[in-house]
Amino acid sequence: ESDPGVFTTLLEDLGVTGVELSELWSLEDEALAQLGPVYGLIFLFQWIAPQQQTTQTDSNDNAPQPLSEDEIPSDLFFAHQVATNACATQALLSVVLNAPQDDPNLNLGPLLTEFQSFTASFPPPLKGVAIASSPEIQAIHNSLARPESFLAEGKVHVPTGDEEAFHFVAYVPSQSNSNKVVYELDGLQKGPLVVGSVPPEETPATIPAWLPIARTAIQSKMARIGTANIKFNCLAVVQDPRIAARAAGDEATLRACEATRRTWKLETQRRRHNYVPLCMSLLEELAKLGQLETLTKEAQERVAAKKKAAGK
Repeated sequence: ESDPGVFTTLLEDLGVTGVELSELWSLEDEALAQLGPVYGLIFLFQWIAPQQQTTQTDSNDNAPQPLSEDEIPSDLFFAHQVATNACATQALLSVVLNAPQDDPNLNLGPLLTEFQSFTASFPPPLKGVAIASSPEIQAIHNSLARPESFLAEGKVHVPTGDEEAFHFVAYVPSQSNSNKVVYELDGLQKGPLVVGSVPPEETPATIPAWLPIARTAIQSKMARIGTANIKFNCLAVVQDPRIAARAAGDEATLRACEATRRTWKLETQRRRHNYVPLCMSLLEELAKLGQLETLTKEAQERVAAKKKAAGK
């Protein structure tokens, strides 16, 4: 799932302020220009085993290779994914923990500030273990997901390919003033991928120069996965738009932002509610009325018809 409200809530529960998630319906310059300050992009896609991927645009020789542990810059946070089904949380951490530390509008909060300092010298495998072992991060993740979904395994978790699985990766610019590059941060890789170098001047000037590079990398990944797979989504981690609205005295935009936050809050409350007792009660009442068996059979027939129509 890639819900901007859920992801924004997750970051706020972790103590992060000054950021928001925005869903991208297009990667064109016009859409990117409307985002304001962007800290990183998060790309969601259906995980396909490497042997099943196509090579429509990149050959194996031209595809970027992961940096070795010795090549990873000391100021870049990169962790292996050792927690099952936690790639979304890890992608969020990959963005905010690599955001400019001198940004006055972004505050990591006590939990992540301490975590960043504590893991600064850790190698990627140990950073991944630290994420999986943090009771605070686990609790916040599980509060917005199934309780069993965050499982620490102590090793890099790779989907088996036996079931439909989705994966998140992050794209962030380096913070170096010289030789600025764009990284793809995927916890299933051995190291970060350098997907391109940022030109010294922004082109076009309306968007940060690193965004077109990240866009090209995302489009290349989509091509490698295959055009038949349309299960993609992209989110941008941006500056909370209320900050600019307050500074400009834009009451209309501020009211719209606050209304969106109220909607997200209500959706989060519904998400966290346990509907199992209600569902069980409904099933028991249908059984008492003698309708459960008939309705179950009809539902199974509808599912079978849909699968047949889809050619499965």
